[in-house]
Amino acid sequence: MFFIGIFGVKQGQKELGTENNVICPECGHLTRLSVVRQSTYFHIFFIPVFRWNVRYFAKSLCCGQAFELNVEAGKEFEEGKSGAISQGDLRSLGRNGKSSLVTCVSCGARVENSYRFCPHCGNPLT
Repeated sequence: MFFIGIFGVKQGQKELGTENNVICPECGHLTRLSVVRQSTYFHIFFIPVFRWNVRYFAKSLCCGQAFELNVEAGKEFEEGKSGAISQGDLRSLGRNGKSSLVTCVSCGARVENSYRFCPHCGNPLT
């Protein structure tokens, strides 16, 4: 947090709610996603004036896997549109906050763990 007298810059999070009846891309179960907005904002007298660097995240309540949510889908969810989140809008984050990748044992290529077969050589991923 950067603070000078009556104004400053701060990073904050706000829980937006849950999206029901979503198939978890990680484990395949029918679940709910908890959606959070993270942003940096400028404030005067602790009242936010404007925001930037807005990002949306979702957490699967069945397996606890975290996902980064597409910005457009996050805005639609924030506006209250039901069914705004689809599997294509979610990017899996590893336990350390980085994209979860696996290595193909046949060709050594690094691919997303959502693939069942390697897109480079066609062999099954284990």
